[in-house]
Amino acid sequence: MATSHPPSVDDRRALLLLLDDQDRLMLCGGCCGGWTVPQTLLGAGADFKDGATQYLAERFHITNPHFGSLYGVRETQESDCWEHDQRTVSRVFIVRIDGEESDSFQAMSPSHTRWEISELRTRHRDVSPEGVALLVSGYVEGWLPDGPITLY
Repeated sequence: MATSHPPSVDDRRALLLLLDDQDRLMLCGGCCGGWTVPQTLLGAGADFKDGATQYLAERFHITNPHFGSLYGVRETQESDCWEHDQRTVSRVFIVRIDGEESDSFQAMSPSHTRWEISELRTRHRDVSPEGVALLVSGYVEGWLPDGPITLY
């Protein structure tokens, strides 16, 4: 008997790489046994940057985010979705924050931390999603070009 599945619905996310003026990456811990970057789910028609801006204002009180000119793009193909029957589409934005915003992020929760590039290099496997540490390093050190970078 053949079963039919409803059309897949995209899991759309904006992931936010918050970098302070000391090039420390803000990370959230306490779930899934590792560290992750702040992220927000977006509705089907929402613009990625607009959704990220709204989330930053509501969650972290960052009302005038300074987006970097480099951003990551990740989209799964239909053939990648056999397990969850759902396509994912993500944008990974680098957002520059000042020292006060960095301190505020750190103070929000004991499970928030800030890692310098040297710590990201040695502990890159502890950070999800995979590739975040490399993207941040390339941005900070200037060896990745401006514009979109495809993430796998």
